[in-house]
Amino acid sequence: MMLKRFLMVLTSFLILTGSIYGQSTPVKQDMPEYKHALDFCPLSPVIGIYGLHYTYRFAPKSEFIISPSYMNIEYEGVGHTDAPGFIIGYRRYLWKNLHVDYQLMPMWDRYYSEEEDKTYPLGFDLWNEFRLGYSFDFKIKNVPFFLNVQWPFGFALYSDPAGKPESFKDRAAENPFFYFPPLFFLGIRF
Repeated sequence: MMLKRFLMVLTSFLILTGSIYGQSTPVKQDMPEYKHALDFCPLSPVIGIYGLHYTYRFAPKSEFIISPSYMNIEYEGVGHTDAPGFIIGYRRYLWKNLHVDYQLMPMWDRYYSEEEDKTYPLGFDLWNEFRLGYSFDFKIKNVPFFLNVQWPFGFALYSDPAGKPESFKDRAAENPFFYFPPLFFLGIRF
């Protein structure tokens, strides 16, 4: 069921980005001046998800994203995650700096249950996330920086059933999707 949902979502994403790209008139597109970038989210301590994204522009409208990540999210009255992992993704520019991202986040989670005062054995979770965003480029003393504002939406593709208590599973079943107010990332291009 999760594989079917994942394939449907991925197919929709590819059709959307491909059809938008396919409707544009052919124009010679030059590669941007900078192919590499590093960014981070200053809101990480608030949301409990940390990462340092490296992006590589391999085509005029396409970027590859990779990042180490760490998730430490507190669920009030239930417990918290302790999940290192990584992010791998793709960014497609639709118009100027307007873009969509798709990111996969495999995480190895040791979940702590407050109710049971117990840390569950290492479990595997696979999250996916779609993002709509816009990058604002600027320079400070000729150093190319950017502010990337993104609206994320995602859900778990797989969560190890033995890795979490029933109270967490019930909460996750009630709220299977996650989304935040717009996030922002600060970065440097090189």
